[in-house]
Amino acid sequence: MIRLLLISGGTISRVLGIIGIFIPVLPTTPFVLLSAGLFLRSSPALYSKVMNGRITSRYMTRETGRRAGISALIIMWSMILLTLFFAANTPWLKILLIVVGITGTVFKLRYFFNKNNKQITDNH
Repeated sequence: MIRLLLISGGTISRVLGIIGIFIPVLPTTPFVLLSAGLFLRSSPALYSKVMNGRITSRYMTRETGRRAGISALIIMWSMILLTLFFAANTPWLKILLIVVGITGTVFKLRYFFNKNNKQITDNH
């Protein structure tokens, strides 16, 4: 059941990533990275298609992963700061937002910028 959900999610994100190539508002790289991650856990054959596919393989380089990481950090902190200044009224909620932001930043730095991370950035 979980495998089927992972494959379905990976397929949807891959389709959205390919559509994002042609529609500027839809981000391509995050969807392709998401599909690779979901396929990695569920289907080696589909993962291989994402990594070696004619359309999607160019989005799976180390530099593309870094750009996606920078974009993810900018979007994440923009939303956290907007929420912090305009929606969060209580001090505990503001502290929680900052802690979640720091945790997310540490994760993204370790995932996208770690030189030893070979999970998505190496060609298989």
